[in-house]
Amino acid sequence: MKSPTTPLILLGLFGAGLSTQAAVVAINDLNVTDASVFVPASTGGSVSSFTPPAATNADPLDVAVTYGMIDLDGDGTANDSVSFTLRFAGGGASQRIFNQGVDTGFGSLNGVTVSMLNVTGTTTDLGDTIVFDGFTGANVGMGSGAANNQDVDINGTTVSLTTAGGGFQFNQDGLDFGPIASVLFDNSQGSGGSIVARSYDLQFSTTTTVEPPMPPMNQIPEPSRALLLSMAGVLVVFRRRR
Repeated sequence: MKSPTTPLILLGLFGAGLSTQAAVVAINDLNVTDASVFVPASTGGSVSSFTPPAATNADPLDVAVTYGMIDLDGDGTANDSVSFTLRFAGGGASQRIFNQGVDTGFGSLNGVTVSMLNVTGTTTDLGDTIVFDGFTGANVGMGSGAANNQDVDINGTTVSLTTAGGGFQFNQDGLDFGPIASVLFDNSQGSGGSIVARSYDLQFSTTTTVEPPMPPMNQIPEPSRALLLSMAGVLVVFRRRR
């Protein structure tokens, strides 16, 4: 019977694999309301399912999403999907999600941080692990039937929205930024109308484990070579005694 010690020793010596990035996918303009989570048709991919929060007024609010029909392993086929939870927290007792988005009461958006939880998924063909790189953009929305304006800070930078009046309008604007772990909406102020956290740009990538090749014996540093030879001698003695 062959001793199982040899492969375990070699695994320990040449062991842990290296993590490498396989592909990057952006999900842009993911709109989140109490009744739906969706992206524009031009974005690519689609929301295959979502679960709204148990209560529309709560802190935190958790929205669970499964997003599919994307190519995360770079094989040219859009057959991968990723599941995740968006958490809205910090808005206090008045924080709510409704048909326009998330706010802290009509005309108010203060102290709300959106972050990512529970990212799960593997690519279809390669089995690579899907990870969340960060938020790369966020938009606020303003709804009003009158001529109004609203300002709100996104991560400390002010975004201004206006409506012209003469009928209901819902306008959106926002910011792009490098991948970050969370987005803060704060310091809303204006003349009227609603102001909400509305949509988000997300970046995902995959990681795969690549085992480093075993170097030729003549390239193994001398101490390691001596160690291998000594262990080989131990194995020979062990087998003879058996």
